[in-house]
Amino acid sequence: MPDIYIDAPAANAGGKAPLKVAFLSPFILQDAASGAAQSIRTMLEQLAARGASCHALTACCFDVPPGPRLGEVLQAQGLRPTGLIKEVNLPVWQGLLKGVEYNAIQFSSQTRNQFSPSEEITYRDMVRIWLKQNQPDVVITYGGLLLDIEVQRCVKAAGALLVFYLANPSYARPETFSRVDLILTNSEATSAHYRRTMNLESRSAGLFVDPGRALAAKREPQFVTFINPMPEKGVTLFLKLVERAAIEAPDMQFLVIESRGRLAEALQKTGNAALLERIRLLPKQDNIAAVYAVTKVLLMPSFWFEAAGRILIEANANGIPVLAADGGGIPETLGDAGRLLPIPERCRQDYWAVPTDEDILPWWRELQQLWSDPVHYQAMSELALATSVKQGVAAKAERLESMLRAAASEKNGKLPRV
Repeated sequence: MPDIYIDAPAANAGGKAPLKVAFLSPFILQDAASGAAQSIRTMLEQLAARGASCHALTACCFDVPPGPRLGEVLQAQGLRPTGLIKEVNLPVWQGLLKGVEYNAIQFSSQTRNQFSPSEEITYRDMVRIWLKQNQPDVVITYGGLLLDIEVQRCVKAAGALLVFYLANPSYARPETFSRVDLILTNSEATSAHYRRTMNLESRSAGLFVDPGRALAAKREPQFVTFINPMPEKGVTLFLKLVERAAIEAPDMQFLVIESRGRLAEALQKTGNAALLERIRLLPKQDNIAAVYAVTKVLLMPSFWFEAAGRILIEANANGIPVLAADGGGIPETLGDAGRLLPIPERCRQDYWAVPTDEDILPWWRELQQLWSDPVHYQAMSELALATSVKQGVAAKAERLESMLRAAASEKNGKLPRV
């Protein structure tokens, strides 16, 4: 087996033992479609900037698999193929990016639920070896399938602080968290949700977003943009707005970026196939900055419990006004910018329910004003930029490091409190 692991340094320049932090999960952090992956990646980068030794050992597992474009996608992200794991003959992708060491094992499948038993065992064995070689202080992970639970068991056996990053509102099994030392969420709303539904105690670390990856070099706003046209994301409300614009604002242009969701399904389900001619449709974009470059208004009419929403922070950083649902973690994530608007209760109960003309009236009025009133639009854009200044990740990283050090110190006395 080649040495695909890199040991952490013994101390930083200040002489204080650096915090050794690892992310262990089959899900690769170079997945642009996964908000959780991007948040963890930003966490590690920010901790590394503060002197921590940060690593990620993953598989090449994506929410939206790139398929035959895997090599192109990983190389564009800065990873390189560095050899094969002996005996199992599997390629490994590596890279040192913004202070974080990445090791990604390439299995035959890029989809989590299609891993074979032998692939799961191989990943588990790599985790065991990595833990023995590197002895991290803190391991961050997520996921509730059997392999994820086995990774947790390995981490506990190695004596590291086990941290679960909880950013998805759909977990329902308390045993998923039975071994966990510290649960971190992406918003106070997520923490409150799990306290209410599972009596689970957690702490909000905030949403870690590096807006630099999403900043448009030059803005030429021309579209009302909707990302990921899934029923729970409010695609039926979006289509009602497109339908109304066809009558009252024919100059209004719409852009849909597909990800997990496919617009064709929504058009067929709602019988609105004719609306396609009014929508510019693009597949998942590796370069989200190009999307924000042409976005005039961003819509986020989520029907389900949205734990946070990284596109809210990215839109603020680009000066893009947002019209968003008023529930979940959206208000605290959007901050003082944008507009928060109501979602009909029946749409929260049935994601395919179609809002009435009356339901969408508040949304339409706000959208029409942003589209047609340049003075109002400029004021909302400036408000977004001003809010973005207060949403930097440096302060969040300082607080996160303090939480991790305190929890590790309480667990085994290995690290001093700060």
